[in-house]
Amino acid sequence: MPVSIPADATRCLHHGDGMFLTSGLMTLEQRFLLNWNALQNRLLYTPGVLEGLAVTHGGGNRLTVGSGAGFDAVGRFLVLPGEGASLTVPGGSSASCYIHLLFPDPAPVGKDGTTMDLAASSRIGDTDEVPDNGVLLAEIRRDAAGAVVGVIDRRQPVRSRLPAQLTDAG
Repeated sequence: MPVSIPADATRCLHHGDGMFLTSGLMTLEQRFLLNWNALQNRLLYTPGVLEGLAVTHGGGNRLTVGSGAGFDAVGRFLVLPGEGASLTVPGGSSASCYIHLLFPDPAPVGKDGTTMDLAASSRIGDTDEVPDNGVLLAEIRRDAAGAVVGVIDRRQPVRSRLPAQLTDAG
């Protein structure tokens, strides 16, 4: 599948002495670096887990997602920092539910408007379908009453796309 490369992917800031850096110019530079890195990751690697992100059952309907990192289908880093995340599995009629790690899209802006938090978040859903901004971590098995009875590891490791597979343009 060919990768779509945005027309502005190579547009970055040209710094000069005495240049007045506006928020728009600094945002252009930040987006260039983030997008360039994501494009590189998307071309070189498959989506998946780089390290950690194991889901463990803590008893009852409590689960823990360990800290770690991965790439989403767009090539963005998914980083769950610190101690990871604690989740409560909601009751439900289906035998399984699924935990995904998601890139914040859009990223939440801090209360003072000067920071963004790019930490990934975990979500429990009824489908194993992986959105472009996430990776599948685990399948949660439930009994008829909706209680957690098991955790199945569904993490897929990041894999190299090298050597490149070139296709005929004609």
